[in-house]
Amino acid sequence: MNNARNRIANSDLFQKVEKIPRSIKEDRYACTTIIDPGLVWLDGKGSRIIVLDKGQRRSLIDSSAGVSTKNLGYGNERIKKVIRQVLLKQKDVFGYPHHDMENDYALDLAWVLSELTPIKAEREVVFANSGTEGIEATIKLCCNARAKSSGQSRRRKDFIACYGAFHGRTLGALSLTCSKPVQRENYPVNAFTNYHIHFPAKHPFFVYDDWGDIQYVDYTPNEYIEEVKRACRKGKIDIDSVNAVVFELIQGEGGVNVASREALQDLVGFFKSHGIYIVIDEIQTGLGRTGKLFAFEHFNIDPDVVVLSKSLAHGFPFSAVIYDSKLGWTEKGQQSSTFSGSPLGSAIALEVLSQLLSQNLPQRAYDLGERVLGPALRTMAQDYSEVIHNVRGMGLMHGIEFWNPHTRKPARLFRNEVILQARKRGVLFLDAGISAIRITPPLTIDSNGEGQHKRGNELGAIIDVLTESIRATRRKMKRIQ
Repeated sequence: MNNARNRIANSDLFQKVEKIPRSIKEDRYACTTIIDPGLVWLDGKGSRIIVLDKGQRRSLIDSSAGVSTKNLGYGNERIKKVIRQVLLKQKDVFGYPHHDMENDYALDLAWVLSELTPIKAEREVVFANSGTEGIEATIKLCCNARAKSSGQSRRRKDFIACYGAFHGRTLGALSLTCSKPVQRENYPVNAFTNYHIHFPAKHPFFVYDDWGDIQYVDYTPNEYIEEVKRACRKGKIDIDSVNAVVFELIQGEGGVNVASREALQDLVGFFKSHGIYIVIDEIQTGLGRTGKLFAFEHFNIDPDVVVLSKSLAHGFPFSAVIYDSKLGWTEKGQQSSTFSGSPLGSAIALEVLSQLLSQNLPQRAYDLGERVLGPALRTMAQDYSEVIHNVRGMGLMHGIEFWNPHTRKPARLFRNEVILQARKRGVLFLDAGISAIRITPPLTIDSNGEGQHKRGNELGAIIDVLTESIRATRRKMKRIQ
């Protein structure tokens, strides 16, 4: 009798759930540390998303491409076709973890990524389920490689990352992350000894330090390497204990800060001379976004490890770590993950890479960034110099930072209001850093061509709406803050 009652109750449960108001599910049952509880995802096509905005159905141009997960845009028909083919070919599309039982899609993807990644050493690939898990795998990879080595190299346990860095939210990756205090406070960030250095930017920028205080960084390229050497001399960094240094070449979450080629090369050369592994986080910058397949190709450096995720499988939870094969695991069971290298994720990633290359999308991103987006933003910065600190970026990854030039402080509230004004006008922007906006649209975004930005195309609309929103915020806010 009790079993019968339980079956009826369970049946009623799934009939009731649709009748419970969304607001109650948000407030009572679901964790809602999200952009805006009033914004609800429905669908997407091309560079647009369909949302409920405070209950109203709207179409918005997504200037962030789903936080850079949709380099090929939403609703890509060839991606959908690949998913259908895998579903038809296999009765179950997940099966065993690739690291416990191989599948051909993952093996093909490993070969393609090895061929495409311009590391000078022999390459090997390990798969994971997200960017942060890719970073975790990288930490383990570097630690395991040291354990296999001999002499002094075995004692290298420490890691270096940059202020403003975002490498993920699991505890190992979070020890490297130093973008915003809220991401680290209340959590243990000492999974291993770690140091933070200033990101070697080619422009001045605002950043949080280890204590959550705001710093204004305006270094010459040489000052970055001098600061690191000084920290080593004073014992703040034990350089002989450092295992690896992890760099983003454009900090996304940290404010779209772009590395100085000269400063980065100096730092990489210094760390390599001390036997330290170089890890490049290409989770957001990789796969064509900056105008090349990998952002590190702009900087003439040779990393030991490269981490990919986000757009690699078109937003499907997936990541890949490509590394010097000499660092790799050799013992059974040292590295695995339940869903990594799945047939479905691997098949999607293969199709993503095929489209990127066949449509020459990295070059398109470079052209649109150099000839349309970048020039338009720099003109905007000249026109609104009283609120815009600077513009920086490469390809279709640009940022615009707001400040009060009289107080030389970041204008976070001004930035937030610009984002709200833009949403009213049909464009979704995401914040970055302390007072910046990031602009990372799909590489396939509609544009009329060289040097043009008109309301008739989506890239032009992003630029025009941003201009209008700055103007409207300037009228609304009497004080820049």
